[in-house]
Parts: sequence; C-alpha cells; structure tokens
Amino acid sequence: MLDFELTPHHAGLRLWGNAVGLERLYALVHRLVADSPLIEDKEGFVLGLADDLRKAFEGQRAQVDRMDALGHRYRLYGVEILWPVLLIQAALLREALGGLPSSRLDQAVLYELEHVIESAARAAMPAAWEETLHAARRACLAPYVHLDLILDSRCLYFIETPVERRRAVLSKLMETFDLAYGMLAEQGVALRPGVIPPSAFASDDRDWPDFEWSVDDA
Repeated sequence: MLDFELTPHHAGLRLWGNAVGLERLYALVHRLVADSPLIEDKEGFVLGLADDLRKAFEGQRAQVDRMDALGHRYRLYGVEILWPVLLIQAALLREALGGLPSSRLDQAVLYELEHVIESAARAAMPAAWEETLHAARRACLAPYVHLDLILDSRCLYFIETPVERRRAVLSKLMETFDLAYGMLAEQGVALRPGVIPPSAFASDDRDWPDFEWSVDDA
C-alpha cells in the first residue's frame, strides 16, 4: 500500500506506505538497479530511491498511525522526495523493467508507484501534470550518463526557484533533461517561448542548499 502527501512548499511529495508495500518497492528498485544495463551507476541516484524507502520503513523518517474501516490501527511510514528526482527515478525504473524478465508482482509494484506519482502530479499541477510526466518519460530515453550528469544542476535550479513558482516551472524543467534540448542549445537554435535557457543552470559543483519541506522545518 502506497499513498502520498504534497509538501507545503511544493518541493515534492511525501511518499507514504506500510512496511510491506515499501519493502516490496525497495526490493524491486534494488533488483532493477543491479540487473539493468540501462542503469550504469549501481550506486547512483536511482539506488537513492531504495535508500529513501529503507529509511522510511525502518522508522527513520515520518510515521503516522491510521484507522481502517473496522477500527483497526495501522502504521504508515513516509519520506520526502524532490519532484525532479522522483520523476526521473520512476521513469528510469519503467525503462529498466521493460528490458528485463518480470512477474505480475513486479509490474503491480511499479504501477502502484506510478499511480501515486500521477495522482500527486494531478493534485499539484492540474493543468500541467500530463506534460510533466510525458517530459520525464521522454527524458529517460536519453543515456543514463546524460541524466546523471545534469540531474544536480536541475535540482539546484528547482530548489532555488521561489516557492510560489515551483509548480509552474516543473514541466519546463523536465523538458531540459531531453537530449534534444541540449543539442538545440549547442547549435544556437531558438528554444520555444517559456523553455528554460541553458544559461539558467549552475555549472559549478555546489551541494544542494538547505530548503524547507514543510512548515515544520521553518
């Protein structure tokens, strides 16, 4: 069982799940990272999703108790994940699973994650959720090394975007992962209106700055 909660400052979502659901997703992410030739860095940012899931179900992150329809109490574990990171992670996992033998359970586990992401995107960006998810899926047709190379600069840009503009800018940000974006920029071809120019992205090696996930962080 997976669920979501949008973070108040629009940085991403809090992924909730019971221990069984999170552990199943954790195991699938580990297997896909280990077995897929598409994911070249076996210790890289895709495996970071497994680390987040482990910290969640081990109780190192958020926890909440809820009641079912019969009055039975159950516990959910949550972890916050930045929008650009989760979108690229999920899209890469889908590409990886498509190239490997899979069971119905594997498909169900990944479909549930995708369902949660789509539901969260619909809630956060009612007018732009489809183009945002489409841009993430299209981006993951690019080589892994390309995505790995530019991910931090896109995350820095997103984190440093004013809170009130994050949701509006996300779909355009995801477009910049596409190989065609970089090639057009290199050739000096004019980009469509509203597309973020390459000059907007930091070329240094800064770590992500501190930012607030929720009002509790203030």
